[in-house]
Amino acid sequence: MATASLFERLEPNAPRYRQGCADEQARQRIDAIKRHLEHLLNSRQGSSQSSPELGLRDFNGVTQASSDLVVAISADIRRSIEAFEPRIRVTGVRHQPDPDLPLELNFRLDCQVRVNHKEEQVQIDVAMHGRSGYTRVK
Repeated sequence: MATASLFERLEPNAPRYRQGCADEQARQRIDAIKRHLEHLLNSRQGSSQSSPELGLRDFNGVTQASSDLVVAISADIRRSIEAFEPRIRVTGVRHQPDPDLPLELNFRLDCQVRVNHKEEQVQIDVAMHGRSGYTRVK
């Protein structure tokens, strides 16, 4: 079972994945998925000529109400992952506001990941920074 993406496996300086116990293999697989999600969610639709649907829409300048915008971003996150990350299945996307970071949109993804020949429930946190525009996956 390959845990790294194709491009990670082609990169000469990338960390090498080694066979280990089942828990270590599961952690490596989930870490590889999170790295890919970070690349995916930092891409913007229309930026890839070969796959114009890749990434999230640009929500700058959208005139929707705050709650409608959160629903639209949640749906776009789900759409992007379903289209471009086949290793996981998103079962839920929840907005998790943080009053200490008002310029950051935080989401929790409830996912199912096939690990060690069985489906595992995994929660992935996504933080979208308003100022920098960078999306972090934890």
